[in-house]
Amino acid sequence: MAVEVNKLGKVMLAQINGVDITRPIDPETWDRINNAFLDHKVLVFRDQPLTPSLFAQFAAQFGALQPHITKKYRHPNFEDLIVMTNLDENGEIDPAEEARGNAWHTDMCYFQCPAKATLLHTQQIPDVGGDTEFANMTLAFAEMPSHLKSRIEGHLATFRYGGITARGQERLSTRDKNRQPVQHPAIRTHPETGKKSVFINPAHTVSIMGLDHEKAWSLLNEVFAWCVQSQFQETHQWRMNDTVVWDNRCCWHRATGDNPLRQPRIFLRTTVRGTPTY
Repeated sequence: MAVEVNKLGKVMLAQINGVDITRPIDPETWDRINNAFLDHKVLVFRDQPLTPSLFAQFAAQFGALQPHITKKYRHPNFEDLIVMTNLDENGEIDPAEEARGNAWHTDMCYFQCPAKATLLHTQQIPDVGGDTEFANMTLAFAEMPSHLKSRIEGHLATFRYGGITARGQERLSTRDKNRQPVQHPAIRTHPETGKKSVFINPAHTVSIMGLDHEKAWSLLNEVFAWCVQSQFQETHQWRMNDTVVWDNRCCWHRATGDNPLRQPRIFLRTTVRGTPTY
């Protein structure tokens, strides 16, 4: 069966059909997938149940996998995977985890080499809601007013795991709280397409180098207000046995947080190691 790339959204998001992701993928097919990944930024593979081992094998075709920053969420048998869940260790709904991921962010932006991609595979999903929203930061920058572009481009921003809020920091272990922040360009260049994208994000950006706190956050909030507009967004509605991969170099994402209380929302997740930003 030939590879089919079916566009699902106006500004990003496509479904790949005709590929068995439980098996090794030949180079020609992989080129089609990678080109679709660069073009559409978020890819969906449906109706293919994956074991943790098969999920890791598929993800590794995008590049070397990158363990999560904290060991709390790691899969017991696969260091490169985490179990993303809203349940605590007793199987009860954890209010803190229920809200985790609800702010716009990019994964692993608090590393010197941020993640290239993130992959999720469904384990349990709520009856309704619990979707994931994505925002196209290449398009957001391309359509940004010139007066705002000129003020943000060229700046280095500081990124920190847990962000700047007390709520974000209180969930962290002492070890994670003490991790050193990192700097990246506020506007980064994609290493494969050469296109520029907004890389700062509301969850993990804490300051702009060379600006005091008030001026930095005035500018950040102005950029964020531009980027969260609906014309840059698409939503993925999860089904069981979905696998989704997105490009962290040019996308924001967040959970909608609208799933019913007391209903589990559990995924396998892994990230693909990226390259230094510029």
